[in-house]
Amino acid sequence: MGKHHDDLDIVKFIVNFEDGSEKEVPVASVDEVLVSIPEGTTYQMTIVFTVSNRTLKSLKYKQVVRKGGIPLKSKELYLGDEFEPREEPYTKQFEKDTTPSGFLYRGTFPSTSTYFAGEEELFTSDWTLEVTKKA
Repeated sequence: MGKHHDDLDIVKFIVNFEDGSEKEVPVASVDEVLVSIPEGTTYQMTIVFTVSNRTLKSLKYKQVVRKGGIPLKSKELYLGDEFEPREEPYTKQFEKDTTPSGFLYRGTFPSTSTYFAGEEELFTSDWTLEVTKKA
């Protein structure tokens, strides 16, 4: 994911687990992003981002998770109507989700995130989702 746009920088994701624990997944200035979540786990993601240079309107996030090149899951999140440039990061929570369970669902899944301001595609970044065996 380590990519960014001059006007939008993804700082990190925070994975909030059902047991109250959380895991930070740094994004800014990294070459590869790996999000590791145990199978059958309910979690909620929070995206942390900054806006620079210009106001971004109708900010959207689209995620596609694949297995063997075939899209398995896709979701879109409307981040908000308008974000002014500022140093303090913005945060937005996704809806709760649950990872699938069973040995067929364990493993790594190539994933893509795309960020839009209105109809303008700002950038796309690749990352990996890893579904692990529940301890």
